[in-house]
Amino acid sequence: MKQGSFTERALAVLLLIVSVFLVGCGQLEIEERAFPLALAVKPAKEEGLYEFSFFFEEAGTEGGGLYHMEDAVVKAAGYPQAFTLFGREQAAQLDDSHMQVVLLAQELLEDRAFLESFYGYFMKDDHFSWNTMVYLTDDDSAKPADLKEKTGGRLGTYLRDMAQSDEQERTAAVPTLGDLYKEWNNRARVLLIPILGESALPTVTRYRLLLQGVPGEVIGMDTARLLQLLDGRLKKFELQLPDGSVARMEGIRLKRERIGGRGDDERWRVTVCMECMPLNRVMLSGQARRALMEESGQLLREQLAQVQRWAPITGSRGQLVLPEYELKMSWVE
Repeated sequence: MKQGSFTERALAVLLLIVSVFLVGCGQLEIEERAFPLALAVKPAKEEGLYEFSFFFEEAGTEGGGLYHMEDAVVKAAGYPQAFTLFGREQAAQLDDSHMQVVLLAQELLEDRAFLESFYGYFMKDDHFSWNTMVYLTDDDSAKPADLKEKTGGRLGTYLRDMAQSDEQERTAAVPTLGDLYKEWNNRARVLLIPILGESALPTVTRYRLLLQGVPGEVIGMDTARLLQLLDGRLKKFELQLPDGSVARMEGIRLKRERIGGRGDDERWRVTVCMECMPLNRVMLSGQARRALMEESGQLLREQLAQVQRWAPITGSRGQLVLPEYELKMSWVE
């Protein structure tokens, strides 16, 4: 009995030593791994191939140069193949878990075969992060290599910081890979994907609508702002009136309520509430305050009426419903 117990303990210790040894042998040294912070994808000139551009940068105090190596472009039939080819061509194991942003050429939104493969690989092997941000580009407005040069070699970090600073005025202004993957499967939302335009530094100049997973129109910044207001993502904004005066809107909140119908015929109302104030809190008389709020409300209602068709909400059964929108404004001194 005692001998059996000793044998079992010895076997357990031996298995533990072997397992530790095997795990150690399977791990790669940090120097053998490559950590890109940005990925740009566009169709290649060759039929059926895509260009995957991996962008690296010095991590500085965050990682002591951990991420730095030369940028690389890999041509492949899809991301799984690009992942494998990178390791062969660069003599380093690609680690995309630190990826900050993915830049997709606009036409890839129409390429269902590419998206299905890309999203499938992203989920299957837990590549990237659900919070990896997604921007769109095109050769006429912004080439990723040029954008990196304009940011001093820190493309991924720059776009991440730009999105975070934008969150002072809006929530989730840049969709993530997780957002796109969920919409690919559920097709129950309207997403606004920012397009980087040509400028001294990377800047969002337009948005592309994604309606239930289907690519829609390209819209301007003002239209996108209004849609973000109806979606509850806008925290504050300024409205310029025809006479040049400016009203500031804050304290924005939405109230959604079902008002009738069932199933596909159910009806909803969304009430958009906000606080209105003159820019720089200029002191106005009571009459002037009422006039400013009424004029601001009328102008905003006219603008919202033009974009409401792009602002459905998800009904009780998961279907998209176009609600009635109501605007309520209160004055703040």
